[in-house]
Amino acid sequence: MKAKKILAASLAGMMVLGLATGCGGNGGNNAKTNSAGEEIVTLKWVSLGSGMPDNYDTWITKVNDYLGDKIGVNLDVEIVGYGDWDKRRNVIISTNEPYDIIFGTTVNYVSDIKLGAYYDITELKDEYMKDLNEMMPEEYWTAVTVDGKVYGVPTYKDSSISNYAVWDKSIVDEYNLDISQMTELDSLTSTFETLKADKNDYPVYVKNDGVYYIFDVYDRLGAGTQILGVRYDDPEARVCFTLEEEDVYSQLETLHEWYTKGIINPDASTLSEARTYNMWRVAQGWESAGKTSWGPSMGCEVEVQKVGDTILSNDTVQGSINMISANTKYPEKCLEMLNLLNSDSTFRDMLYYGEEGVNFEYTDDGKVHKINQDWTWAGYTQGTFFVVTPEDTDLYNQWDEIKALNEQAVPAVTLGFTMDTTEVASKLSNCNEIWLRYRSEVMTGVQDPAEAVPKIKEELMNAGFQDVLDAAQAQVDEFMASK
Repeated sequence: MKAKKILAASLAGMMVLGLATGCGGNGGNNAKTNSAGEEIVTLKWVSLGSGMPDNYDTWITKVNDYLGDKIGVNLDVEIVGYGDWDKRRNVIISTNEPYDIIFGTTVNYVSDIKLGAYYDITELKDEYMKDLNEMMPEEYWTAVTVDGKVYGVPTYKDSSISNYAVWDKSIVDEYNLDISQMTELDSLTSTFETLKADKNDYPVYVKNDGVYYIFDVYDRLGAGTQILGVRYDDPEARVCFTLEEEDVYSQLETLHEWYTKGIINPDASTLSEARTYNMWRVAQGWESAGKTSWGPSMGCEVEVQKVGDTILSNDTVQGSINMISANTKYPEKCLEMLNLLNSDSTFRDMLYYGEEGVNFEYTDDGKVHKINQDWTWAGYTQGTFFVVTPEDTDLYNQWDEIKALNEQAVPAVTLGFTMDTTEVASKLSNCNEIWLRYRSEVMTGVQDPAEAVPKIKEELMNAGFQDVLDAAQAQVDEFMASK
């Protein structure tokens, strides 16, 4: 009996040793090697989509066979559903749960850095991300720099803002409209009055966030509110209360005029969902989206006209970033893997489209044919779009078009600046709550800005908005002086 107990204890000890591995399951005698004799490490990647795919096991096996031979890496991927993302991400960060790479956006990037969640890759990125560096403009690294250090790998895609007026083509043809001369809101009023009378419909049909694109020319500085910002092309980098600025205020006046004339749908301020058809609207994207996306979704042919400059700012770049855990054992391997993802089309397609033979297949002319729509990992969270293999249904090379827009983008004067809101956090939060109480009625034209803006300003100032503006300006001035 004693011998059996000793044997059982020995076996238990061996099991414990066998299970005591690092994040990713590497360690001891269980370590795997590839054909070159290189040890294969496993990286845990937490990302976003519509949940785990049904074919995850067979897919990840193929991915890991490819990656293991290429760079000595295997992946363990957790794809969190959209509805669960915020809660799950917060738990991972706040409890220091083991992971190697995690997806993020501007919403949490800076605050997580201040918590010490992410690895400083400033000194590593040039050595381990050479392919991405050759492809991606340096300004993108600037946009994810915080206090002089880089903590995230930006996803190089449609990472600048280009707005387009999207028109129902039949309207343009019927009224012989020169939409190239109709990019300012006040230039549209007479046409919309005519359309309202002739079509017995609302030329501007919006939901409760209204015609929100008018704020896109202001960098929000990481403060996260529409009412504070620096205009992208202001050489003085003046922090302002945006509602009072002439460009914004005049457009609010136009929206109110439209509302009183019945051009905007009367229930706009209470709608959480807009209808799919619009005679006119403004959307962020690129020109060919008119044929590939906007038109089909509206159920008609459309014509599009670019509105304003293409703008590059912190916010536009930080819409998709991948960060490396401060606790990872393998920062170099994380970067090596992300670099391969941004340069190797075979690997990129595996993540973007799913499992070959199950979710997609390659055509004879080297394009991708989707077998189904079941793949659940959101492609915009992963890596660059510019090495993704086009689909067989693509009539236009949208990736080249997007890349050209990125390259011609005007960098915001505050590119690379992120406000430290620590000292004014509660005041900033209170001020944003005040704005949110008014926003839907202001942005849909229900309220007259002549009455609403002074009222909003009074409430904001009573809540400490001037302190927020002063703190932002002082930091911006210091940033500009150091450039």
